[in-house]
Amino acid sequence: MFRLKKGYLKKIIKISLIFGLITIIHLINYTQQNLSFAQQETEDKYKEEMRKLQKEIEMLKLKILETKKSLKVFEDMILLGTLTGTKITIYLKDELKSAEIQEISVVLDGFEVSNIKDKERINQAKKEKILIYDESEAIPGKHIVDIVLTIKTNKIFKKTLRYEFDVESGIATVIYATSKSAPGGAKEILPEDIDITVFSEKVRLITKEQ
Repeated sequence: MFRLKKGYLKKIIKISLIFGLITIIHLINYTQQNLSFAQQETEDKYKEEMRKLQKEIEMLKLKILETKKSLKVFEDMILLGTLTGTKITIYLKDELKSAEIQEISVVLDGFEVSNIKDKERINQAKKEKILIYDESEAIPGKHIVDIVLTIKTNKIFKKTLRYEFDVESGIATVIYATSKSAPGGAKEILPEDIDITVFSEKVRLITKEQ
């Protein structure tokens, strides 16, 4: 009886060892498969990131080319403006009662041509119109100017006026902008409580004969 039990026990041990060995082999295969899958997934992610980076580089190259072209156009504008004798001048008068202008930016045809942060100069606009963009040469034809005011009330926001105008050869264009309360507005708190009005006039330039 003891021998029978002993032989039976040996068989159980052998079977257990076999099952254990099979389990270990499966675990090794499973681990290798997972490692291979993880490695493949990492490679795929790396390739995807590289593709994204390549696209961003191509987009950056295009933007650089567009910027170069725009700068060339701007240079041509100045050159042709000088030759044709066109001028642009912009003034601002601040009639806001409680809201405070902190910064004045002038963008002409997509280029920032003036930026004023000097508090004393900005405060001067409360008393009289101030020059925010000096005379500049420009190609005759249509132009767009954006006057951007950074305004502080109980928060800080930007208020923008876009103005389209024509420039003529031998004619100076003078633009007058005014910041004021919106009609019917009791308080100057929100962007809609504030207006920027504008009008322009043209003055014929007189050139002296040499």
